[in-house]
Amino acid sequence: MSRHSQRGSVLLVTLILLLVITSLAVSSVRDSALETQVMARDLQQQRLFNAAEAGLRDAERRIALALDPLPSCGSPPCVQGVASNTVLDFSKATPYPDLREGSALLPSVRWYIRLVPTAPAQAANPRYGDAAKLAGTYYYEVSSQAFIATLAPSNLNGNCSAAVVCLRSVVARTFLDRQP
Repeated sequence: MSRHSQRGSVLLVTLILLLVITSLAVSSVRDSALETQVMARDLQQQRLFNAAEAGLRDAERRIALALDPLPSCGSPPCVQGVASNTVLDFSKATPYPDLREGSALLPSVRWYIRLVPTAPAQAANPRYGDAAKLAGTYYYEVSSQAFIATLAPSNLNGNCSAAVVCLRSVVARTFLDRQP
């Protein structure tokens, strides 16, 4: 081959190498951007989980500090019915005020407490058994929900998804008979 016919091949090989390097760089930038999005989503999910956990612990603390079994709803902490199924209903939930308000990016948290029946007779009529003496062991189901208002769906009452974290626990609380 003559030198004259090889002049264009160096330019062609250089352009192909430049194209390969550019495509690798673009692919690397895309991977980095995707990894950043996944990391941000995981961080947001962890923040929501921590906020829901704080609401759960607040309700559990209020149950632990109660001197008598919790009354039906009035002022928190109170029992919002009997836990008869696994359906979540945050429509009358108590907001957890300890998170700083004023930012659309901070999670909002709310929780509610339901009584877990220990026997069918006590669930139907609380005048039976230890409930009549306001003593004995009571089981409470505590449900907590954390969400960011700008990212959450409009109907939050029973909604738990990636943008709305819901946690639930059962607390046993023994009350002593304080009557003489």
